[in-house]
Amino acid sequence: MGSVYIVTTQTGTKFSRFLHLFNPTPYNHASIALDGSLDVLYSFGRQCLWLPVASGFVREKPGRGIYRRYQDTQCAVYRVAVTGEQYRRLREVIAAFEEEEWNYRYNFLGLVAIMAGIPFPRRHHFVCSQFVAFVLRESGIWQPEKDVSLVRPQDFAGLPGARLVYQGRLNDYVPRPRLALLPKVPA
Repeated sequence: MGSVYIVTTQTGTKFSRFLHLFNPTPYNHASIALDGSLDVLYSFGRQCLWLPVASGFVREKPGRGIYRRYQDTQCAVYRVAVTGEQYRRLREVIAAFEEEEWNYRYNFLGLVAIMAGIPFPRRHHFVCSQFVAFVLRESGIWQPEKDVSLVRPQDFAGLPGARLVYQGRLNDYVPRPRLALLPKVPA
């Protein structure tokens, strides 16, 4: 058994504040990490710090890029237990995105469809939450009850087996040893 980590964030950028008007929840961005260090977060978002429309598949790093510019980014980190086979498959699915990363684009039309509640999957186009839901589904970790194109960041809080392990400023996150996450046994 292993774990993967889903990170939902609110940066405070103009774009995230705009999204918040239509989705007034604490977090409006989602990423996935393959380990608790959160050294690399995989998602869909801006590829250029100063140009939000230049967006697609990204590797985010706490303390760098957008998170360096927006140091007060708030987050919730969820640990999800996975089998060895699910973890292996997740790595393969993400590796396939990495191999063809320039073929992928941000699904701006998908944002409108999500707000309208209309499923609108597009080949090679994702928003952040669609990407995370897609890789979880393809790896056998989660089968969402709704179409992947309608998944929003707040949906990951209800993911079966997800455990909130941190909430606060992303740049203040410190990985905890696995033993600290186990439930306490009553004396």
